[in-house]
Amino acid sequence: MTHQFPSSNPERRPARLRALQFPLLALLMAGAALLLGLTGTTLRTGWIAPRDWLLPGTVAIVGLLLARHRMGGRRRHHALWTWAVAALPVGMFCLLAGMGWPLTAVVLLAAELGLAALASGWALRLGPPARWLALGAVVGAAALAPTLVTAWPSGSTSDAGGPAIGVMTGVPLQGVPLGATQGVTAPEAIGMRSPLWHGLETRFRPRALDALDPASIEGLTALLLVQPRRLAPEELVALDGWVRRGGRLVALADPLLHWPDPRPLGHPARAPLTSLLDPLLTHWGLRLEPAEADGAGDTLERRRLTDGGMVQLSGASRFTALGHGSCTLVDDGLIARCRIGQGTALLVADADWVNDSLWTMDPTNPADRGAWTSDAVDLLDGWLRDAPPRLMTSGTWLADRDALLRALRGALTLLLALCVLEWLVGAYPTQSPANSDTEKDQSRNKSTTKSDSG
Repeated sequence: MTHQFPSSNPERRPARLRALQFPLLALLMAGAALLLGLTGTTLRTGWIAPRDWLLPGTVAIVGLLLARHRMGGRRRHHALWTWAVAALPVGMFCLLAGMGWPLTAVVLLAAELGLAALASGWALRLGPPARWLALGAVVGAAALAPTLVTAWPSGSTSDAGGPAIGVMTGVPLQGVPLGATQGVTAPEAIGMRSPLWHGLETRFRPRALDALDPASIEGLTALLLVQPRRLAPEELVALDGWVRRGGRLVALADPLLHWPDPRPLGHPARAPLTSLLDPLLTHWGLRLEPAEADGAGDTLERRRLTDGGMVQLSGASRFTALGHGSCTLVDDGLIARCRIGQGTALLVADADWVNDSLWTMDPTNPADRGAWTSDAVDLLDGWLRDAPPRLMTSGTWLADRDALLRALRGALTLLLALCVLEWLVGAYPTQSPANSDTEKDQSRNKSTTKSDSG
């Protein structure tokens, strides 16, 4: 005969109301921890780092276990359930909101929160002075853990030992061109470097090139072209021959450049509005399609590449194959990988993604990976080395605003479901395993007592 939940017994109503206190407190504290974790890097840079939730989650666990201890509850499932409300919604959010699945980072966060729950449960068994010291140590460890663990992989920091690369660009990246865009005179602009140039210097020995000829590009490991000026025929011949002899070329060809420059559009030193590499592209069997006009204005596009990195594009287009050459198109034609003789060429149909505003929030400190908003520097590093990019692995990039809202709704729904489950267990204890075991023990004692009295 199935048990029916009592619904009209007035004596049970106060107990059900008391059972509602702890789930409501858990909903508020775990919900606050979930939202506080977003303020780490997710809402600032778009990088979802599960470790951002370690301190808020630990505080929620300590607070909830302490509240349950003061309420007099000692049920065995409370530590596990408290861990669940702090860890499971966060894990769901990280897996649903990102471009990838940071399973390793999510599992590590769950394990750390599990240790916090176990340590807090142990601390509550101590006396008052030691109890508070132990709980404070748990929270302190959670606060220090992100700084003690190296979350970002380190790249090469020695420019003296890095390979030599040539950089030819129409956009202002260093020296006098960069100073001209900032109103600095030529003598004062000598030595000025943009954040991107700083990033290249930590990994390579970049050399600015004003012209392409056999003498200037001889001995270079790789060559980077960023929306260059129109190349003379002899420069195109020298570049093609250098690649065919085993050179490595990375070229950013933008059909509609949005790079900010205060100088007039017709200024001779200004970067071309559209790519002027068409003769070279045609020779290699490619065509750069025009950028599609957007009536709503220029929109920023976040795109995850097949290499695993994320870039923020503006006015990007795509390449198409002309039927000759040995080029492979990837990422919907955004990138073309070509085999040219003994060398290789990687071409990208956008150049704005290396603009400072689209990859870092702190131009004054370009080495601070915590301020990066894309994988621009890591991708360039891998492509110039002809190696897999060394990307950040402690999380994933936020897909978009819609994904953020969907993941947040899902996480809050899971949290609400866990709190409702806890309320049901507390409001209807006759359904709980502990109460069932108690009833069996009572029945066994009654039968033993009857047999003894007989």
